[in-house]
Amino acid sequence: MAKTKKRCYYEILGVSRDATADEIRCSYRHLALQLHPDKQAASGTLSTADATVAFQELLEAYNVLSDPDKRDWYDTHRSDPWSGNSLSRDFSRTPFFDLSPFFTCDCFYGFSDSGKGFFKVYGEVFSKIHSQEFYFARKLGLGLDPSPPFGNLYISYSQFRAFYNYWLGFSTVIDFDWFDEEDRYEAMCSWNRMVRDLATFVQRLDRRLVDLRRRKDREEHEKAREKARAKNKEIARMRKL
Repeated sequence: MAKTKKRCYYEILGVSRDATADEIRCSYRHLALQLHPDKQAASGTLSTADATVAFQELLEAYNVLSDPDKRDWYDTHRSDPWSGNSLSRDFSRTPFFDLSPFFTCDCFYGFSDSGKGFFKVYGEVFSKIHSQEFYFARKLGLGLDPSPPFGNLYISYSQFRAFYNYWLGFSTVIDFDWFDEEDRYEAMCSWNRMVRDLATFVQRLDRRLVDLRRRKDREEHEKAREKARAKNKEIARMRKL
């Protein structure tokens, strides 16, 4: 059976692309009552299987559009070749894999470097992207710099900084020659943007950077307190004169 084309989440929820969070929530609640599998099966409108598929589609759409970060990513990539437009069929013949499941905190548990931990999951994702680039670089006779390791909670600042410098400035070596010539540049830009956006998303979650920012905030706060204490001490000294 042919794969059904993925529907636009805004279309599924029956809202415009500039819909507010309240409008999205209200529409979801209304449709959830209408499309619940039990209600659909009881009315005979849809089979239980079809009703379940429709309801899952609604849940997926709401899960993305009700979350500001997921919605922002979806809006950015909605028309990309990876998102189901007319170019998507060309990607089915390549080693590309879908990055969209990794733009959510639901894909990892905790910050370990094993199992489903943050460092294990994203370390493997970026390793796969680099392996994909290496495949095409070798095929095209091009050189490719090694990717710095993602590491774990305990590597040095310079090590994980090197990782983000590499991926935030990612530029693919892939020529996308399986696309029509007029579509190749668009495909290349879309892939570059998606990989860089993933690096940005991961960076925001990275506990090493979160902890670093907290330490800097504490240090700045302590410096401000020391400065205030010194100022008050000087004021007190001047008053005694």
